[in-house]
Amino acid sequence: MNRFSKRRCGIVLILLLFAVGILFSLNRLFHQEVFAWMWKQREYQFMLGELALLFTLFYLIGIFLTKNSQKFLAVLLVLSCFLWIHQVLVPVVASGLYLAYVFGLGRFFRRFLWKLPENDGWAADFLTGTALLLCVFCLMSALGIGGIKWLTEFVMVSGGGLAVFFVFWGKRLNRAGSLKFSAKCSTDSGINSTAPFFRLTPFLLAFLLTMLCIQAGRANIAIDYDSLWYGVRSAYILDNGKGIYENLGTIGVVYTYPKGFEVLTLPLSALPSASFLTCVNLWLAGAVLFMGYQLGRFYLKREQALFLAVLLSANPGIMNMAVTAKSDMITLLFQEILLYYLFSYAKEGGKSRFYLCYALSAFLISLTLKPTAPIFSSAIFGTALLFFLCKGDLRGRFQGKVGKTFQRIWRTPVAVALISFLALIGISIRTLIITGLPITSVYSSLLTRLGFSLKYPFAANSLSVGSPPNTEAGLPFSKVLQTLFQYAKRLYGFFLCPVGEEMDHVLLAWGGFQLTFLFLLWFASRFWGKNEKKKTLLSLLLPVLYFPFLFGNLLSLLLLAQIDGNYFMLLYVLTGLCALKAVGENKAANQVFSQGIKGAGAAVLLVSLFLTTLTNWSWTLGFSPPALWHRGYYDHREAARQDMSLRGNETIWNILAENKQTRLIAVGEHPRILQFPCSVQSYDDITGVWGNVYLVKKMDYFVEFMNYAKTDYIYLQAGYAGEKDRAYTLISDLIEWGKLVPVCYENGNLLAKVELKGGISPKSQEEWKIFQREYEKKN
Repeated sequence: MNRFSKRRCGIVLILLLFAVGILFSLNRLFHQEVFAWMWKQREYQFMLGELALLFTLFYLIGIFLTKNSQKFLAVLLVLSCFLWIHQVLVPVVASGLYLAYVFGLGRFFRRFLWKLPENDGWAADFLTGTALLLCVFCLMSALGIGGIKWLTEFVMVSGGGLAVFFVFWGKRLNRAGSLKFSAKCSTDSGINSTAPFFRLTPFLLAFLLTMLCIQAGRANIAIDYDSLWYGVRSAYILDNGKGIYENLGTIGVVYTYPKGFEVLTLPLSALPSASFLTCVNLWLAGAVLFMGYQLGRFYLKREQALFLAVLLSANPGIMNMAVTAKSDMITLLFQEILLYYLFSYAKEGGKSRFYLCYALSAFLISLTLKPTAPIFSSAIFGTALLFFLCKGDLRGRFQGKVGKTFQRIWRTPVAVALISFLALIGISIRTLIITGLPITSVYSSLLTRLGFSLKYPFAANSLSVGSPPNTEAGLPFSKVLQTLFQYAKRLYGFFLCPVGEEMDHVLLAWGGFQLTFLFLLWFASRFWGKNEKKKTLLSLLLPVLYFPFLFGNLLSLLLLAQIDGNYFMLLYVLTGLCALKAVGENKAANQVFSQGIKGAGAAVLLVSLFLTTLTNWSWTLGFSPPALWHRGYYDHREAARQDMSLRGNETIWNILAENKQTRLIAVGEHPRILQFPCSVQSYDDITGVWGNVYLVKKMDYFVEFMNYAKTDYIYLQAGYAGEKDRAYTLISDLIEWGKLVPVCYENGNLLAKVELKGGISPKSQEEWKIFQREYEKKN
């Protein structure tokens, strides 16, 4: 047997072992009690029926309609009916129009005012618009006119002006001249954003649309824990009438995260449905898939790049973030834009250095969105710069000597980078004003060691290291073996079978199954035949970025105390790109494995489809209840009011709803008690791991904190606290000492007004006795 045959047999054996292993793992996974219960429910069965109908309609439209305009209108009609039935049409349209406004704002400045090239791509327009709008919102807040009302009026007026401009002067804009370097900024080879997508494989496009519909259909009912905690409450935790720089007295670390996404979407946050915010992420998910396709076009044929986008659409680790109100999806989008312009720079052989300005801009904007971005985005951007520097492609000056005059700088992508830097400064200043640090989360302890002073009442946080696994130095050999065993167990759970308590958050957004498939695909192609592509700057850049990034992600699996499936969203994108690139560059692997890859890919998509339908961050079953007669959206605010009324809080709700700027500390079930229509933080925010439990050690400490936070009311949920609980004894003492004056007892719930100047008196003693009698204590 020759070497070729031995290698072939070895690869086939590995693939067979993988198939057996994955079948065993999936059998174990799908036989979990929760899944066995879910797919017997009518809601889930109706969901699958709707999806089958949608996919069939999309597929038939792609096959039987010939003109792109006909296909577009037919798909639009089907989508409109589906979205209306599930009460999400208006939020989808409104959030889409808002993102179109952001895009139009960037296009107006970039193309009309700065005369930058058209073929820099739509991503440059969205990047510019995002940076500009963040700067404007931050400036308005600095001037004291940053309340949601003022921001909304600005968007309406400027949006109307942009609409008029593009209607009457759009053609003139398209004929506007570009700078001399525009020809060198061309991104050919199918990277044109105007490519006719509807001429591509109808099956894959129908699958893409269906996967987006899964998230749209559950948008109203799948609001997760973190979104309820802070994502959908921007109107109350970022706005007190003047802007984002007001200190609202909230202490939980989630309130001091980089708030770029929340600030960007502030005008939508005051609307009655939370879906206006979550549907922003639905649109951004579509943009993430499209950018995945765009990245693929640097290395892959059109259908292969489309298959990459389809793989991403079927990845729960990515798509289950499409119906949250968190910043994961937009962070991933800007990281993809960062990669896009790094690849564009490498494709031009380092000639069009202005692409690095766009890459820098995307990097800076990503830092405003999520506290993990300084790690992951910096790893990508820093590695790329180091690579280009080693290759000698960063030497010399920018062409045109743009540093000579302000005007020349302003008419190059350097202006976009400057605006992005200002946006980062504007967002970071909020955290700096409130906490004394430019960024919080796990960076707090590091920054305090570097000389920053953490303001009262915040406590420094540090990185949680998993135990086990653990990486403490000086461990005995038996402990090292135990750590390695636990790490291997965690790797098995993440890549093959996320079963067990430690894997709970992985299962909710599991992308490891696709990673395993892609790793095997890459391995097979690497060891079958030879790479037949020339080594160019572009071809070398991807592995240079990928392997250190992969190592960092694998290291995080060892270090982190808790791992979530969505932590690795960018890894899913890069791994898919690397694996498909390896197959595409290997002619022998392409020929031998073409049919096998198609079959395995179809199986992976099918399993991923079921995982996506079964899982989401709130464990919601099925789609939003169907309805034909409604306002076009689901009123979450009214639903919250009804929920609180059913739990005996109707009068308390009405008192707190009189003024949205009322500041409340709520003691009760977190995050459900955060539904009150005012600036509310929970007792868990204060005493939890990301708060400062020191503040409730003594009554005087808590009084000091209420004075700092300018707290108006304290709410105590019926049946939540008992005589042995610190929350109960604290509130009892405050009432006895006259610092709290009960305003309303309703069905055992308490609402008390804060009176910091109060003191112990016969009246306060009487109120204390009433509290002992009227509040419903925990059994």
